[in-house]
Amino acid sequence: MAHLFFILAALLLLAGFLALVSYEARRGTRFFAGARARLDGEVERVEFVLAHIDFGALLQSEFRRAASRLGHALAQFSLQAVRAAERFLTRLVRYLRTRHEHDIRPRAPTREFVKTLSDFKGHLEATRPEMTEIQ
Repeated sequence: MAHLFFILAALLLLAGFLALVSYEARRGTRFFAGARARLDGEVERVEFVLAHIDFGALLQSEFRRAASRLGHALAQFSLQAVRAAERFLTRLVRYLRTRHEHDIRPRAPTREFVKTLSDFKGHLEATRPEMTEIQ
């Protein structure tokens, strides 16, 4: 059924075109003459382009240009990523090399046993006389 519709539509369009051409020939004027002249000029230009341009070479050169731009963009992006990683690592190393306040403070013993031993050791060193070496 759809085929019949398309065939009838094509026949109606052909009959309309033939009627328009015969009417214009009898009257000696064209409908929409300015617009049709511009359309004819554009069609001639497209025909010229299709006849004289090597589309294979054009597509090849455009593909090379696009690949070059893509490669450049990827290299630039990777360089920015490397620089960001470098900045992060530089800051981390600088932070690790500096002395921090919690490293400077003396630490309190965590257990009572360790504190007692430290006090006993200090007391022993204070009560014993210093020994000199005999030669």
